Amino acid sequence: MEIIQGGPEHVDTAALIWAHAVTARDGYDEVPSLAQARPGIENALKNEPSLLLLALEGDEAVGFIAGGPHETKPREANTAFINYVGVHPDAWGRGVGEAMLRALPDALIKNGYRNAELLVFVDNIRGVRLYERLGWIKVGDPAPHPRNGRVEQRCSFSLALWDGGRESV
Repeated sequence: MEIIQGGPEHVDTAALIWAHAVTARDGYDEVPSLAQARPGIENALKNEPSLLLLALEGDEAVGFIAGGPHETKPREANTAFINYVGVHPDAWGRGVGEAMLRALPDALIKNGYRNAELLVFVDNIRGVRLYERLGWIKVGDPAPHPRNGRVEQRCSFSLALWDGGRESV
């Protein structure tokens, strides 16, 4: 598996991965269209188009991370907000999410960030376990998502606590 820096030409690929991932995760009856999925990815990258990582297996993109400056914190805080961590359901269980999250600190450093935050639905047990295992820390109490009411947890990652990608002993 290879993790690469994505660009504008990868937005549709990321949007399609996300559409399939949320369909499987949330039990939708049908996969959202590219037109439905694309605006969220574009919005996540509007202020930081370089914070797009793609996981490739051969020539096929199987996962992505997209984010940018944290909109509710001043830029001086050097905090990125990770809007999306998506893995195509056909690649679930193969370490794609972990590989991307292990590559994320280098992308954060390259873009001048010292911290990152994300939100994860508390019922996304696989995601919650992955973030905890990789050093993401729960911040505050879980709260309902403003649009759908599902409970989500804010998690934070600090490069100051990062071990450079080495496994803890």
